[in-house]
Amino acid sequence: MKPVSLLCCCLAFASALKAPAAPLTLSEHADAWVEAAHRALTVWESDSAFLRRLKLGYREMYQVAAVQPNGSNGTHLKDGASPVNQEFRRTYLMLDADAATGTSFHTTVRPGGLPVRETYSDGRTHKNYSYFSFYDIYLRQKADKDGHLTFTLGKNDTAFTTDYITGSAKLKCVERSLLCRQFDQDAKWGLTVDYRPNKQDWVFAQLFLNDFASGGKDRSHRDDYRDSRGFKGEFGYEDKCSAIIGGSHRYAVTERGYRELSAQYMHDFNNAYNGRRSPGANNASLAFRDAVSLGYTVKRDKLSLAANLVSALEQQSGHGSNNIGLQLQPVYALTPHVDLVGRWVGMTGHGACKLGGDRYICTQTTADRWVDSLHSFYLGADFYASAKDPDALKLMLGAEYVTARSRGADSYNGWEYTTAIRWNF
Repeated sequence: MKPVSLLCCCLAFASALKAPAAPLTLSEHADAWVEAAHRALTVWESDSAFLRRLKLGYREMYQVAAVQPNGSNGTHLKDGASPVNQEFRRTYLMLDADAATGTSFHTTVRPGGLPVRETYSDGRTHKNYSYFSFYDIYLRQKADKDGHLTFTLGKNDTAFTTDYITGSAKLKCVERSLLCRQFDQDAKWGLTVDYRPNKQDWVFAQLFLNDFASGGKDRSHRDDYRDSRGFKGEFGYEDKCSAIIGGSHRYAVTERGYRELSAQYMHDFNNAYNGRRSPGANNASLAFRDAVSLGYTVKRDKLSLAANLVSALEQQSGHGSNNIGLQLQPVYALTPHVDLVGRWVGMTGHGACKLGGDRYICTQTTADRWVDSLHSFYLGADFYASAKDPDALKLMLGAEYVTARSRGADSYNGWEYTTAIRWNF
């Protein structure tokens, strides 16, 4: 190399060393902070030890909601009821441990003593508090090296309807829809078998006990603590079981998106029909004897649309008939940090549409819990701090209009406004 060329190279290298690094953008700062939080919560990692990984987790959701029937807070509100609720909706402490044997342990604990959803009784709105419990706690075993077949034993999540298949941290709306909440299927005690031969296909079967166990005898969270902490429950002859089978197939997968079909069938083996349920039975049955869910999701570039058709048969209370409902949920990614969300739900069935699945309407207003038809329209926006991990920290804004009819007359119609901040690490 010529001396002049060598000198030029040295000067260029020295100049590059002195050049200041480009400042990080706000988005890059958020990405780095989220990655640092995940690393800090990973207590142990080793490819050679028996305990391969030990990680802690923290999930939180604080929300404020206001119910406004017919555009006026005084219409249909119960006397003395507050139209505004604020609560720690989800406060979860998590632990994950993975062993060299392909065995995983997971638990999600709900701490006690935190203010949760306010309820109405005795002519006033009560401030309620959480009790300590295990939301879920289970062992999962891989049956093969790649984990295509797994068995999960313990208290784990049910997988029925498009909403419940989606993890709570990844929901696009502040709350799950009335279509899925009519079944009230949170984590339950039982066995789940999953088979995923590839990234596109999934088949599963679940068998659950119809018992709240650590969920508590009184799910309304009254002012005092109940004797249902830890693993206590009421397993008995009246609390039989329910089963779910289902699967999904993703196809037409490209860089621009995909399409997906899913289906599930759920059956309740419980004997509590026609008034035969034992008084005080701590039963977590499905409210229906059978139910079928068909889902279709299409995603292309920034737009996605999820459709879910559900039919529920033989309402257990005996006061209603079968019902059928449809949910449509479009989501548009306005930017990597902002999603616009819409949702429409329509249900019909004589006395068989559960408006009581909403967290606030039937608590604070005079609306019937079971109606003949209902419709809800949701518009919202989600704001993400990190584009790489959008569900790590987000602000969710939602407005939902609900209208319901029972016995040929309006049972309820009005708005519900909700603001929530959520994080998940």
